Amino acid sequence: MRRFYWYILIVVIAFTTSQCANSISSPQGGPKDVRPPEVIETIPKNGSPNFKGNKFTVRFDEFVKLDNVEQSALISPPMKKAPDYRVKGKAVQVKFNEELKPNTTYSVYFGDAIVDITENNPISNYTYIFSTGEYVDSLSLYGNVKNAFNLTPVEGAFVMLYKDNNDTIAFDSLPYKVVPYYLSKTNVEGKFQFTGLSNDDFLLFSLLDQNSNFIFDQPGEQIAFLDSLIHPSFISMPVKDSITADSIVNIEIESDSILIIKDSIAKSIEDKIIEKNSVDLFMFLSPDTIQRILKAEVLAKNNIRFSFSQSAKNVNFEILSYPLNDSLFIEEYSIDEDTLIWHLNNPPIDSLELLLTQYNDTLGTIYLKLDPEKKSARLRKKDKEDEKKEFLSWTSNVTANKLDINKHLEIIFSQPRVNFNDIDSSFLIAGTDTIWNPEFYFSDSLNMKIDFPFDLLEETKYQVYFPDSAFTSWNNIHTEAIDIKFSTLPLKDYGILTFNLQPNKKQNYIFQLMNDKEKEIKKVLFYNDTTITFEYLKPANYLFKIIYDNNNNGVWNPGNYGLKIQPEEVIYYPKEVKVRANWEIEEDWKY
Repeated sequence: MRRFYWYILIVVIAFTTSQCANSISSPQGGPKDVRPPEVIETIPKNGSPNFKGNKFTVRFDEFVKLDNVEQSALISPPMKKAPDYRVKGKAVQVKFNEELKPNTTYSVYFGDAIVDITENNPISNYTYIFSTGEYVDSLSLYGNVKNAFNLTPVEGAFVMLYKDNNDTIAFDSLPYKVVPYYLSKTNVEGKFQFTGLSNDDFLLFSLLDQNSNFIFDQPGEQIAFLDSLIHPSFISMPVKDSITADSIVNIEIESDSILIIKDSIAKSIEDKIIEKNSVDLFMFLSPDTIQRILKAEVLAKNNIRFSFSQSAKNVNFEILSYPLNDSLFIEEYSIDEDTLIWHLNNPPIDSLELLLTQYNDTLGTIYLKLDPEKKSARLRKKDKEDEKKEFLSWTSNVTANKLDINKHLEIIFSQPRVNFNDIDSSFLIAGTDTIWNPEFYFSDSLNMKIDFPFDLLEETKYQVYFPDSAFTSWNNIHTEAIDIKFSTLPLKDYGILTFNLQPNKKQNYIFQLMNDKEKEIKKVLFYNDTTITFEYLKPANYLFKIIYDNNNNGVWNPGNYGLKIQPEEVIYYPKEVKVRANWEIEEDWKY
């Protein structure tokens, strides 16, 4: 029987070889090559002790080239003089330009610098390890880097290990000052690995490096860190069968199927071992510790927006051109106070020059043209007949002529201090009923938003109408006629969802209801076991997230490396919930 299997094997291999030969003699094209180069030999062997000389060679199965190797490659421990990197056909040779330290394990990390010459496919994260001593350090570290806010894997992040071996720089400050002792990079799944590590405690840090210097020195660089030192461990992996089955992986014969199953089991066990011994890092954009003016722009005539890196409450605006008093502008801050809008009252100037300071620091000088659409005097005279009259603009919360039955109609104006001119010809039509001069009120301190406090009825058509010039802003611009038509849906078109939340500890939490694109629809703050009911939900798939609101400010907060504060933890409900029309659904979430 065994002889029969080997006969079948020989026949299949012969047939496959014949087919390959035919395909070589008559190329027909095919899919684009996406396979990276494979290492077939290293001289000396990768992982060798007692390294002698000053160079090593890595041979590949195809012709290769080096892409930006000076910026991508890193040697651990660091060297004062960069080595020489050379390509010789299908081989890469590295020659060191300084004497190696005795009894030291070195790792040469290539990043994505080695690519094939045809399609630039990189061999990612390739590392060559050797030791000048009797043994090679053999400890390992595995982990994952995830986005702290949505838990998606972060690809292309550098993961760094630092030794406490610097006499002049504090251990925690090393990521700001020096390149790491060991370096890795996350793959498309956000996974990273280190091998050949020494028996030491390390500071673990991750960086989305914007300027390729392996140092955290840019305000826009995202980071992740472990708030305690980490010690690598020796991780024993399963040994695969010494008889390789790679060349006959597609041949279904009983004797070799056993070998394939063995390799598959070994790979599965290896993955589970790595998962069990992995550490998770959560990446975030650290809040900028320096106040900066990020942008100043004229949104439209009489509207300027200033964006800052921090709260702008203490920023001083010195007007260098024309003095603006309180009658000429009003300030409106965002919730986080890092964005400021100036509403102008037709100042008699075309431009504005500002000096911005905070305490004793100068943030910058800004020059703004106040009406970008304003033309020169010659062109204004030419286009005078075609000039359009300016009106006060507005928006409403009606979408696609629909308004949910649990909402009130709102109108938001583009300018503050809006006055109603007591025109008595406005009306509200609800179904077949007409209400003249319907009730409304200004719901904000700047008189920019009006709310109509009437409850909507299901499956009803509505119309709200205000004639021309019913509203006038503080800069004496009035509205055109406002005519809003919308309808409501029947109650049976909505679903109801109830969540029973049972946290394992009492603390402040944020519960988010989101659509399938993770856009927040509603959030609820809670502290302990609670039941939350969402009514009037449209049929759709919904996602749910809980944020551990550690500082009780009602929003998710990133971490702060300087203060050793991790980003606030988030967890997702393990499944999407499908809401159907005229259905009630109840879910339990224990965490």
